Order: sequence, then structure tokens, then C-alpha cells
Amino acid sequence: MAAASYLGAIKASLQSPNMIIDLRIPQNQRYEQVVLDTSIARFLAGELDADATMKAIETGWDEITEDLGKDKQLAAYRASIGAK
Repeated sequence: MAAASYLGAIKASLQSPNMIIDLRIPQNQRYEQVVLDTSIARFLAGELDADATMKAIETGWDEITEDLGKDKQLAAYRASIGAK
């Protein structure tokens, strides 16, 4: 019974119009676990204000994207969502 309940919750989540899937591109952990998490931790610690946090995330993500190749990342993202 617990398994059916769990799977039902997962199914409901996946069918929700508000569902957001994890970013599925090469080295997504650099975007999320390095840049995003570090920036948010610094914000919560009072080291950065909201604007500086947003700028740190934007700058960090842009650096990763440029390092890996914007066109390659875009192609990987499009493929992950079934777009051409």
C-alpha cells in the first residue's frame, strides 16, 4: 500500500502543470550545486544582498555556459525537453 501511495504522489507531481524538472544539461551540478547553492548560502548568511546574489548567479552561470559552449548547452537543453 505504501508503494502505491508513493507512486501515486510521484505521478500526480509529474502531471502537474506547475511541475519543473531538474536542469538536464552537461555539468548541471556546477550550475546548481556550486553556483546556485553557494550564492544562496552567502545570501542567507547575510554576505550578499538580493541584487548581489542574483548577479553572482548570473555571472557564475554565464561563465559555465561560455566554458562549455553556449550552442552545445542549448542543444542539450532542447534535446532534454524534446524540442529541436
